[in-house]
Amino acid sequence: MGRTDLIAVDGSAHSQHAFDWYLQNMHREGDEVVVVHCAEFHVDVGLPGRAADVDAICAAVKKQNDEIGNLTDGYMNILRQKKIKAQLLVPTNGKPGELIVKEAKEKNVSTIVLGTRGLGTIRRTLLGSVSEYVVHHSHCPVTVVREEKDAQDS
Repeated sequence: MGRTDLIAVDGSAHSQHAFDWYLQNMHREGDEVVVVHCAEFHVDVGLPGRAADVDAICAAVKKQNDEIGNLTDGYMNILRQKKIKAQLLVPTNGKPGELIVKEAKEKNVSTIVLGTRGLGTIRRTLLGSVSEYVVHHSHCPVTVVREEKDAQDS
């Protein structure tokens, strides 16, 4: 029986690179993959004091759900084609770093793999870093995959 590894994906090129890197460098036959996409909904509900356009809000949520479905279907289809046992989790209530750590613990994964946007020190301090949070709060080893061009910029 193999390991259970978690790969966090978000639709960015960094995330895709980390996913591809995992398949090429870490995955072993018999390992199971848990793909986690922490959905962050961005819906404009209008100006305060004005009635919200419920139809517009519903349409925006549906559009974002469709985008999430397309994104996660792409990853899951790759895993199916490679005959890799996988499950998909799309938690929505919380911050991405916290959700990744929580799901990893609940699924008792052996390792977490995620990409990084390569933020500079000031932007990372202001915006926070999902990968930094996961590294500091995870119960298991974490591999943060950087793209070659990011590694050279540091």
